[in-house]
Parts: sequence; structure tokens; C-alpha cells
Amino acid sequence: MASIKSGFRPDQIIFTGPGKTQKELSFAVKQEISLIVVESVNEARRLNTVAEQTGITQNILVRVNPLYRTSYSCEVQQGGNNCNIETEPNAPVQLISTNASKFGIDEQNVSEALKEIVSLPHINLKGIHIFTESNVLDYQQLVASCQNTINIANKLKSQGYPISIVDFGGGMGVPYNNVDLAFDIQAFGQQMQSISEQNPYQYQYIFELGRYLVCESGSYVAEIVDIKTSQGKKFFILDGGVHHLLRTSMKRANKFMDVIGKEKQNTEKVTLAGKLPTPLDVMVEDVEVPTNTEIGDRIVIYNCGAYGFNHSVTNFALHNYPAEVAYSDGEIDIIREPGKIEDFFLNQQFPSVKNLEKVLALSVDT
Repeated sequence: MASIKSGFRPDQIIFTGPGKTQKELSFAVKQEISLIVVESVNEARRLNTVAEQTGITQNILVRVNPLYRTSYSCEVQQGGNNCNIETEPNAPVQLISTNASKFGIDEQNVSEALKEIVSLPHINLKGIHIFTESNVLDYQQLVASCQNTINIANKLKSQGYPISIVDFGGGMGVPYNNVDLAFDIQAFGQQMQSISEQNPYQYQYIFELGRYLVCESGSYVAEIVDIKTSQGKKFFILDGGVHHLLRTSMKRANKFMDVIGKEKQNTEKVTLAGKLPTPLDVMVEDVEVPTNTEIGDRIVIYNCGAYGFNHSVTNFALHNYPAEVAYSDGEIDIIREPGKIEDFFLNQQFPSVKNLEKVLALSVDT
């Protein structure tokens, strides 16, 4: 619904993600969404029932959990650190075994699963969807992942399944520092075109470019409200925190920052922490900041246009969400007002409070 309200036509929308509810599936089908990505056989069955009740045949992609993916896959690194934020630009292409995943149907089981899926009369298999890579800066790494996806599509196509669309997901990276080279989109496109031309089957390719398109368009700004030292470690306490900007798997991206109006001639290492009553509210450790930074200064963290506001622990412990400001054509506009205490009581009912008020009223009358 958010996409439609933002002006996109239903035929421009692909509905992805695990855990789709019956209500969500019904809405998507009735809106005639272009493609729905099915994550399991059970979801395919539920979607078939919804499509039958609506009286249409719904086009789908089936998400596959690949047996192999590059060593820079976000899921492979989720128990580690940073999902490719500090990848070596010339790191060798490597494919490694992966683990169980909540996403998609395991590659070794997908052929068997498709037998039932294609037999369902009210859904129409159009292709596959594989999304494994996150913020890849070395284009050859992403090419390796895409080639693996094409190989899976080819295998299923050769088995007679009607594969005409291949959705590679995302993966095109954006540097979170001033050192790494930008993703070579031209070289990537040329290599993908060569692979496509040499492939025995021709597909429609889909790339999900969210981060690549919007990451550099947003920054996070917060005021330093306290500076303190604990056991030799210096902390900047911000009027903000992870309820504004939460990037747990890529926390080191928050080192791409400055203190507004201060030069980094002499620096020291500090920890940026927020105002929430939890030790989890640490935005980044050991970040270099100017030694003359003071309470009241503002920090700016760059490249927050993706995975910022909408991925955060909004309203944690009744702390308000931040304002959003847009800069365009030389003008600054507030596009979202900062949260207020009153917001927490919207659409909320307190039957116990109402009962207490009645009791108190009776006690006063008597």
C-alpha cells in the first residue's frame, strides 16, 4: 500500500519478503501487483487460495536459498561484522557453503517444490528470485553471485520449468568511507551483458537497487549533550541513538562522520552512544573525532539514506522519533515533524484507567 500511495502503479511493484499474512496477500492480489515472490510451498498454497477467491491467476517468482554464495554475503557474515563495509577491493572471488535461512526454498529442494507449485491452478510461475549479497564494492564479487543465480535458473529451465525472469536482488555497494573505490557500475554492466549474450537461455533480469540509489542522499545529525569518561574510555552522549539510526550488522558505517564545523587536525578516539536506557544503545566505538569537540556540537553521520529511520528501534522506551528534513533546489523543508509525547497515545485505549475513573468518581460521591 505504501508503494501505491507513493505513486507507483501495481504493475511496477514486486512484493517480496517472508511472513506475508493472508490480509497482505489478499490486498496484493486484488491490487493486481505485478509479481509476488513466494518463499515456501505453504505460502504458494495460501496464495493460490487467495487468487482463486479473487478470480485471477497471480504471477509469481519463487525465492531460492542457494547452496553457495560469495564469502561477502550478508547472511554469511551476519555472525561476524560488517557485511562488506570494509571489503578489500581486489579480494578473490570465492563461493562458500551457506547455512539454513528463513528466506526462500533451499536450492537442493527447489526442483521438487516447483512440481507442486506449478500444479497450483491460480498462480503462474514466471521465474526465480535470489538475494544474498549486500553492499558489494568489488563488482566481480557480485558478478560471481549473479552467475550462480543464472546457473540455478538454467538448471530449472532445462528441467522444463517456465523460467523467464531472474531477480538478482540487490548487492551494488556504496562506500561508507572516503577511501574505498565506488562500485564500477559500467564494468559490472558490461560483464553481465556478456554473460547474458553467451547464456543458452534469455531472461528478463531484475536488480533491486534501493541502497545504491538512495544511500548517499541522507545523513543523520544529532547534538552532543554530554561528554564523559568511564574507565579511561571517552563517550559522547547524543540527543539521539539507535531509536533514530540502527545499523547493527554494519555499525562501523557510523564511522563515516564529522563534527560539524570542526577540523580533524588533532583527533582522539571516542564512543558515540545514545540516550536510551540500555547498553545496546551504542552507535559506534573508537571513532576519530576532533579533540576540541564540545557539548552542544553536532555530529553528522553520512550515507544514511538507506537503512536509517525505517530500520530503527523507533519509540524505544517512549523516546521520540526524529524529524526528517529535505534539501532540494537550495531550500530546506521539514518533511516529517519530530515525534511528540502525545503520539504515543494515538489509537490507544485504557479500559483499566476508565474503570479507575469510575471508581474514584463513586468514592467522591459517597
